[in-house]
Amino acid sequence: MNDWPIKPSITRNPDLSEDEILEKEKGFFENYNEETLEIKVLEHFDKDYTKYAQKWHNLFQAQHLGFYTRITDWSQDFNSAMFFAIDDESKAYIDSNGVIYLYECPYHGDQLINFQREEDYKFFDQNPFDLDKAYMVKHHSQFPDDFENYAGEIRRFRQDGSFIISTSKEINEPIENIPYINHYLTKIFISPSIKGEISNYLDEGFKEFIYFASTENNTEEVERIRRITMESNNKVYWDK
Repeated sequence: MNDWPIKPSITRNPDLSEDEILEKEKGFFENYNEETLEIKVLEHFDKDYTKYAQKWHNLFQAQHLGFYTRITDWSQDFNSAMFFAIDDESKAYIDSNGVIYLYECPYHGDQLINFQREEDYKFFDQNPFDLDKAYMVKHHSQFPDDFENYAGEIRRFRQDGSFIISTSKEINEPIENIPYINHYLTKIFISPSIKGEISNYLDEGFKEFIYFASTENNTEEVERIRRITMESNNKVYWDK
């Protein structure tokens, strides 16, 4: 929406050192089920065979529910990318340029974890909090029968979302400054007038589509999840 560095949300409190960020992240995920206040998480895989699969899925769910994590959202859907580039409920940046980054991530190589490829299941045996480099992550496409009961899953599906996961070592490093990612990035500025045209182009119901929270009373559920995540993020990452 504005020309900010691309950094994961857990780094938003500038008063926290890197060690404090990682300590708070660890505490949050150790209590993840409690923090979500009964918002369910998925258990797709046999933990004995893919021992960190649940941690990966908890991380994906937490991100799309709005909790602060070490991953940043990316989309393969241009409408979703345009929406997040201009979404500004407070109108605080209405006269500022927006930004869209294009990431031409090599499909084959060592920068992509694609959980739709069986050969990449090996990463389910690696702790997502202990990787040696940042990766673009494509999710597994298997959904449960009660798919629409999982707000994080349906949001990810509708946004055609992928993630870049930062390492503990580079947690505070803007993604656009990481050398092995930087040369695949193209930065596009969006002028205020173009932002207005994009807003007119996107359907009135697009925001509802993007933030759908898997319930008949969707507005109330979206606000409930927002409140839960805001309270949790403040408690974990801002209260010292």
